[in-house]
Order: sequence, then structure tokens, then C-alpha cells
Amino acid sequence: MLNSCISNKRLYNNCMEEFLPYMTNDYSVGLYSKSTDDIYHSAFGALSEAYEKFILPANLKNIFNKTNNIKILDICYGIGYNTKAFLNEFINLDTKDYKIEIDCVDNDELLIKLSPFICTYINKFKRLFYKNKLYKNIENYSEAKNIITKYIKTKCKYKIQPSVNLILIRSLIENYGSDFLNDSIKNLFDNDKKIFFDDFYLKFYKFWIKNKVLLDQNKNKTAYLHNIYYGNISKQYKTFKKCISNNIVNVNFYSKDVRQFILNTTNKYDIIFMDGFTPSKCPCIWSEDFFKELFKHQKDDAILLTYNSSAVTRNAMLQAGFYIGNSFNENNKIIGTVASKNSNIIKYKLSEKELGILNTKAGIPYRDADLNLDNYIIKQNRKNEVEISNLESSSKYLKRYKNEI
Repeated sequence: MLNSCISNKRLYNNCMEEFLPYMTNDYSVGLYSKSTDDIYHSAFGALSEAYEKFILPANLKNIFNKTNNIKILDICYGIGYNTKAFLNEFINLDTKDYKIEIDCVDNDELLIKLSPFICTYINKFKRLFYKNKLYKNIENYSEAKNIITKYIKTKCKYKIQPSVNLILIRSLIENYGSDFLNDSIKNLFDNDKKIFFDDFYLKFYKFWIKNKVLLDQNKNKTAYLHNIYYGNISKQYKTFKKCISNNIVNVNFYSKDVRQFILNTTNKYDIIFMDGFTPSKCPCIWSEDFFKELFKHQKDDAILLTYNSSAVTRNAMLQAGFYIGNSFNENNKIIGTVASKNSNIIKYKLSEKELGILNTKAGIPYRDADLNLDNYIIKQNRKNEVEISNLESSSKYLKRYKNEI
């Protein structure tokens, strides 16, 4: 993701030291970034978070009813939970009349390439294996399976179908060709942290290493991949084949600063997922100026979704021209922000109190006029602006608001 301070070479050699994997409460894999001291996913559940903060508030049925040509921008793709969750919902539809194009942008190329291999659900055995840290003592974790006799009983609310990751693998090969899986990734799949990777796709990796030279010799990549899946890995090919036929699903990957991507693309989107590090860690993607560019690249009835509900972000959206509102979970707790050019898209408008906070010092936005400033400079500039501002503090406003009502 943005603001990474380490080189690609170090990423390849020390990925699981820089990006520490952990098991979240819904038994999907989350990542913690050492360089930014921030998490990619909440402990609540990486996959659940994607559904409840992005997919469910998007009201996909409404979008599918309006258009059959859907463009999506996934900002700070990471290991792809938002894209995976969307595709998981999409493939349950009658897809023959739809066209889906997803632009996935993240400046950490390795995480993009690893995304289909990350476990979206850690099975019972692996959970016990992880919980008891057996991987610390047993080189071959299949040995531990003979030791473990009791399994944790749990229900996972969301599960990703195998065909979703097959679609992503096919798209990654189309993007990167034979450079899709660098030999240095082998160390990641062979070390004790392989419990965080899906066994099904590790088989694909082994097949890939043996046969990747064939890809360069085969111009019909779709047919080549289909033969791989059908003959050597799994029978989970029917849905996959249906989705890639006639380019029903087209996923593009861009390993670059998303600010430069948005300045150079001509695409306009129906859905934008904003899932980067928090503003205090990565202000460059939460600036008023960046939201102005996103506004230009939204269709009139489009929707932008983010987990972020801070005043600094919401005021940046307002100043960029968006209408904004809250998104709620099933417990009626605010879990993010929804933004659109169309006020009718916003189901839960902000209250008078919430709007008032945006006019305090807390709502002073980050600024990045040319979309090229370093994160540190962006933060310092805002700090200086807050210090000289005559606006009321948020704490003073809340105290006054309480007294007035």
C-alpha cells in the first residue's frame, strides 16, 4: 500500500517479516505492516470487514438493476478482500448479460501477486495448528494432524468460492505473464507461515513452477489456463470459465501510486472502494485534492465507500463536491462513510451534530494540490494550518452543542 518505505527487493525477500500475517476472528487472514505500524484488516475479521463495510453498504442489487456494464476502482487493493467479496457476490448472478471491469491499484506488487493464495478461511486443523504454535516445533505440519484430535467448532458467515481466485490468477497472468510468480516467492510458500496460504492454490504454484515456460510458448492463455485447472488442479472450472468467456469479468492490476493512476486514467466508475491506511498514516489518499479527482471519475449514480468516518476525511469529501452519509452494521453502529454525486444514493444522511463537527478544526482537510507531496509534508502542512486556524475545536463544539440542546 502507499507510504511503504522499503524496496521491492526487500519486499520479496522479507515479505512475511514486513507484512506479518495473523488469524482474524472470522478465520480469514489479516496483515500488519511494520513500516507503517498499521493493520490492513481489523481483528474483527478481514473477510467480514470487506462484506460489512464495503459490499453490503454498496447495495449491489440496486447497481446491477441500473446497469449491466459495471466499472469498479479498488484503491489500496492489498490482498484483495474487497474485490474478492464483490466477485463472490457477482458470480451468483446470471452473468451472461453483464460486463465487469475492476481496476485494482496498490503500490506493493508482491501483495497483489500473493492475493489469490491468501486464506480467506483457515480450516479447523490449521486453526489448532496456529493456536498451539505447533509450526514452531514441527517442520512438516502434516505430522501435527495426527496429533490433533479435537477441532474448534465455529461457523463462518462468509466464504469465497474457489472460482473467484481462479479469476484473479488468470487476470494476474494476463497482467504479468511469466513474471507473475517470481522464484523468490518459493521461500514464502515453504516456510512455517504457509498455514496462512490456501493449500488449493499452493498446488497451482507448484504446477506453475514446473510449467511456466509453457505460458510464453502458448498464445491462447485462457485455453492454457483452463487445461491447467481442469487437468491438474480442480474441477472448479465451470464458473471460472463462464466468467472469463467473452470477457464478462476483466480485472486489471496496477502497481503504482494511486494518485498518479487517477491522474492518468480516463475511466469513470460505478463503485469506488477506499480502503487505504488511516489518514494519520497515509494522508495522501485522504486529501481534498485527491477526492476532487475521484469526483471527476465517478459516474452520476456511482457510490464511494470507505471504513473511514473521521471529520478530516468527511469534510474533504464535502469540499470535493460529494454528498455523504453513514454506513451502519447490523448492530446499528456507524462503520464507515458513503459518498456520491447523487444525494438520492445516500440512505443515511449526516446529523446536524455530525455536520457541525466538520466545521471545526478537526475538519480541516489534508491538501495535496498537485497530488505529489510526501505524506510527512502533507501532515505538517495540515498541522500548521490547524495551529493558525480561528475555527472552534471539536471538543469545544461538542460541549457547546450539548449545552444548547
